[in-house]
Amino acid sequence: MSSKLLQQLSNVRGLPIITLELLTASLKDQALLVICLISILPFMQPIPIPGLSSVLGLIALFQGLSLMFIKKPLLTKRMKDIIISHERFEKIFKAAEKFILFADKLSVWRHPWANSRLSHFICGLAIVFSAAFLSLPLPIPFSNFVPALSIALICLGLLEEDIILIITGLCISLTVLWMGLFSYQFILEKMTDYF
Repeated sequence: MSSKLLQQLSNVRGLPIITLELLTASLKDQALLVICLISILPFMQPIPIPGLSSVLGLIALFQGLSLMFIKKPLLTKRMKDIIISHERFEKIFKAAEKFILFADKLSVWRHPWANSRLSHFICGLAIVFSAAFLSLPLPIPFSNFVPALSIALICLGLLEEDIILIITGLCISLTVLWMGLFSYQFILEKMTDYF
């Protein structure tokens, strides 16, 4: 799967103009997972990034919904028309090469179930929930990192068809659910004390 993804990215390199629409067309089935991964990369660190998390979290959320129902990236017209310079694309390509080497080392147990309709629905639901939590402008350490890690592992597991990575991502999503319930309870208590 990883070598196929790298080949698809390599095919885009020679195009005179690279747009997000052409990139997603080239990536075909993997496009929404790659977009989801790209949107959460800024949050793969413990310090929260308010503002940016709302926009990029919504992009990841839309890709989770797409994974559940339509299997195509959900992008606005403006997003599709974004032009990626060749210099920037070279950076993306080099990062993808490193990422693929890392993914191959992490991938342990490949199984066809990882590419089933049921797994796509469950993973899409987990991505939607984690992305929704990521979108909240919370000034709490790790409030961006934990949901981003969950999404990254799920997307990586689906790209590599690896059950262990998917299950790990889903377990982290349960942690995000606990964080969401805890935050809700905490805010509710503070508001009742205030009023």
